[in-house]
Amino acid sequence: MTERPILLHTASGAHPLRVALADGFLTRLRGLMLAPPLAPDAGLLLTRCASVHCAFMRQAIDVVYLDAAGAVVKCVPRVKPWRASAADPRSGARHTLELAAGAIGRLGIRPGDRLDHPGLAPAVRPRVRTHAQGGLAMVEFVVVSPIIAVIGLGIIQYAQLFFAKSQINHASFMAARAGSLGHANLGTIKAEYAKALIPLYGGGTNPAELAESAGKAATAVGLSDVAILNPTRESFDTYNDPRLQAKYNTNSLRVIPNSRLAFKTPSVDSASGQTIQDANLLKLRIVHSYTPTIPLARTIFSAYLKAADPRNDAAYTRIVQSGGIPVVTNVTLHMQSDAIEGSPISAPGTGNGGNPTNPGDPPVSDTPSPPCTGIACNEEVPPDPVDPNAPCTGPDCPICPVV
Repeated sequence: MTERPILLHTASGAHPLRVALADGFLTRLRGLMLAPPLAPDAGLLLTRCASVHCAFMRQAIDVVYLDAAGAVVKCVPRVKPWRASAADPRSGARHTLELAAGAIGRLGIRPGDRLDHPGLAPAVRPRVRTHAQGGLAMVEFVVVSPIIAVIGLGIIQYAQLFFAKSQINHASFMAARAGSLGHANLGTIKAEYAKALIPLYGGGTNPAELAESAGKAATAVGLSDVAILNPTRESFDTYNDPRLQAKYNTNSLRVIPNSRLAFKTPSVDSASGQTIQDANLLKLRIVHSYTPTIPLARTIFSAYLKAADPRNDAAYTRIVQSGGIPVVTNVTLHMQSDAIEGSPISAPGTGNGGNPTNPGDPPVSDTPSPPCTGIACNEEVPPDPVDPNAPCTGPDCPICPVV
């Protein structure tokens, strides 16, 4: 595909253009796919081609259809990427000139104008060659259409996965909410999670349809992994309350109190690396097994996930090997009830080698606070809360003094 300086004759004059010639199977097949945007004075001439597609293109183009002698028979401005255009067979169009978007209006190209290009001369196009390249448009379509079909199916599957992710996020929040109110019980969490997933698996307008969707949701939850990351085992070791154990009759299961947290000292325990307030955070990690449904796309998705699986997560690997797509969700909520020990994962973190450690007090800065310049500032300095006769200078002053 070589560029030759040619002239495009229009009513506004003769315009020199740098036009690349695509007169073979490979050059026509590639066209402008994945090519950089055309310069304002550049173009591509596709001989013996009266229809084009813009698959895999990065920019819109202007399309000009020419007859056998190079006369303009039709102009189509701004054909966007992933669109197609074709000339009416009765118009006599034989060739296509692709230009930068806006060239038709800028050069004033109209039907009847003429492209003077050596590639349109009869000597360059002997009759035997014309017959040899007949039907290339169909060959190009056969080559390109499967690629477009695969991309289209992949987009549809990704859209379904995006919708499923939204539903799974909502269901995960509802599961955490039920767990915060239900003593961090894993069975309660899974039951509420499955209930909130019913719309994802079809929903229903009558009890039979709802029961069928609920069964599908329960099956999906059984294939998924729902784990309580916090409170940890160390949390129960540190903050277990024997009185609550007797109240709930939990036998050997330990209980973390949830009442009067605002009045308890937030001191970090060295064994758990947590305060009592930290131990009252319910954190869930849900790895949902989503089953793709779009033909071909599900095979590609599954093959890619299997090849890219780092195999450092047993639940993730199990779902991938079964043909599902792992959708991971993490949810954290404050407990609204006393947490009763179930099957938590001890996960104090990896930043300290997995050992619970008191992070210590936050760093102290000696930089003075900036002066108050907002509308709430008052010219009068308020009195000190302890000594009414002294001006307020401490950090708890309700109004900033004017400096």
